[in-house]
Amino acid sequence: MDRDAADLLSFLSARLDEDDAAARAAKGEGSGDLSARVLADVVAKRGLLRMVECQQRNAGAEDFMVHGPAMVMLAALKPVLRHLASAYVDHPDFDPEWEPNEDEYEPDERFSTRSRDYTV
Repeated sequence: MDRDAADLLSFLSARLDEDDAAARAAKGEGSGDLSARVLADVVAKRGLLRMVECQQRNAGAEDFMVHGPAMVMLAALKPVLRHLASAYVDHPDFDPEWEPNEDEYEPDERFSTRSRDYTV
């Protein structure tokens, strides 16, 4: 199991629980539309966390046809988790190592169709 992804999942799950509780508490104070949107956002993010948890389980499978794709999916989803966690950068449990590194995602010009010379 990827420890960093597991820590991110745990951190995000706790923050979503807090957001859910705050939105439910504020709903009775006349912020109905905003509270409903926050609650919908929490549900959507929890769905993403469930998908990551499923891939975490699959990554532990002995069958490479299950393990391999799960590892690829986790590699693709970890930056998404880091971006979601960055919304809570001021939280005392936030690990600075989780901050997204945009340099990791810069397109590689070698694979750009603009950089290819198609003339013969």
